[in-house]
Amino acid sequence: MSTDRFRAGRFGGLGAVAIAFVLLAAGPAGAQERRPIAGTSVSLAVPKGFEPATGFAGLMNKATQATVLIVELPPEAYPQLSPLFGNADMAKANFARQNITITSAARIDVGGEKVPLLTGTQIAPTGDRFDKWIALYKGEKTVMLTVQAPQKAKLAPAAVKAMLASVSLGKEPSLDDKLAALPFAIKAGAPFRVIDTIGGSGVMMTVGDKNTDPAGTQPLMVVAYQASGPAKPGQEQELSETLLKSTHNLENATIMERNRVPFAGADGMALTGRFKHPGGGDKAFAQYLAIGPDGRFVRLIVMADESEMPKLQPAIDQTAASIAFTAK
Repeated sequence: MSTDRFRAGRFGGLGAVAIAFVLLAAGPAGAQERRPIAGTSVSLAVPKGFEPATGFAGLMNKATQATVLIVELPPEAYPQLSPLFGNADMAKANFARQNITITSAARIDVGGEKVPLLTGTQIAPTGDRFDKWIALYKGEKTVMLTVQAPQKAKLAPAAVKAMLASVSLGKEPSLDDKLAALPFAIKAGAPFRVIDTIGGSGVMMTVGDKNTDPAGTQPLMVVAYQASGPAKPGQEQELSETLLKSTHNLENATIMERNRVPFAGADGMALTGRFKHPGGGDKAFAQYLAIGPDGRFVRLIVMADESEMPKLQPAIDQTAASIAFTAK
């Protein structure tokens, strides 16, 4: 359905954000009553056959495997992202990095406002082909809404546009409400503090006063739940190393240790090592991964200066110990 790349770069450079997921079935969404999406500021007309997703912020149609993913970003993300959405050539170049082929850039009317909309396709690692629509909304938060559907579902573009036109943005939910909507339980161990949740499936934490940190001066922790294809117990090490190498800034990280550890109520895998941050300086990382009973997995990764990591380890252990898959 989607990659599980940690968007650690979002902590400093919001313009690089491009997250892919899916949605929609036949029938005009405009005829439906708007319903709020838990953990977000978004209300929209929910098409027949769709229900709240349990692994991310949005909706899912289990029969067609189509989804709607809602990602909310800080308000300053809008001026960074809107040029990308307004220029088809720029959009094609940037989304090609996510294996998404953008075919058009347009605008749709949403409550009297012109909302930018990108349309395209994506080929999954399995070879399956998906149709995609990505819209960008401006409210208290910058909202990126992605509709994705298997091409065999033959989702009508008019139905998608009707659903996107039904979106309304309200007040941003509290951080407690957003944390409660996650598909896992977690409690930050001091001195880590929560910055925000990510797409209803992850949470971002730091140590320090900055919420954005392009130079990587503060420790950063990201915990995320994988909402796409299930994994099997026994794949923890292979999966951990594959995901680490696809993580922003960690593509060339050196793994120093691999250990089996208890994590999220399961027999997990821990990787530790070091990497060079683009902002300069030697950094250390620790990554924990566990596969849950339904084949989904949760991953924690923390990055900090090598000299800081030993002092942070008790807080990392405390946070990791608080993580548990939750029934939704």
